Amino acid sequence: MSIKKRILCVVLAVFIAGMSFSGCAGQYALFNKAHPLIGNLGGKWIGAIVNWIIGLPIVYPICIFADVFIFNVIEFWTGKNIIASANSFEQTDENGNRLAAVKNDDGTLSVTVTEISGETTEYLLERDGNNFNMFDTDGVLLSSYTVEYEELAN
Repeated sequence: MSIKKRILCVVLAVFIAGMSFSGCAGQYALFNKAHPLIGNLGGKWIGAIVNWIIGLPIVYPICIFADVFIFNVIEFWTGKNIIASANSFEQTDENGNRLAAVKNDDGTLSVTVTEISGETTEYLLERDGNNFNMFDTDGVLLSSYTVEYEELAN
């Protein structure tokens, strides 16, 4: 058996053992963060080309390897995945517009809307009891909404 085949067998055995002994599939947070970034580079055609040239042969295998052997193992033993943040959220719609939200230490929510054209708009959402307020970056109140107690319970 050649040395390349032996190395491949060892790597494969370590990979299978890592998956078997971890006892937890994990969130694959690094892969889930890298995948939309590569797919959203410069529109669907450029994203597809970058995905085939860089994503599939380089980025995705590295991300999956790091998720399986590092981040998912840490998540299994500590209960937290250090890549996945519970204080942030990001979503891209079918048109390519992106919404990113981060919970701040003071309880407010910073929201960034990035349109497909690249134009970004930032907002600050604040809750004061049953009142929800939305401000622009200059602190100007843009919207306010009061929720009745029964609405919050549902």
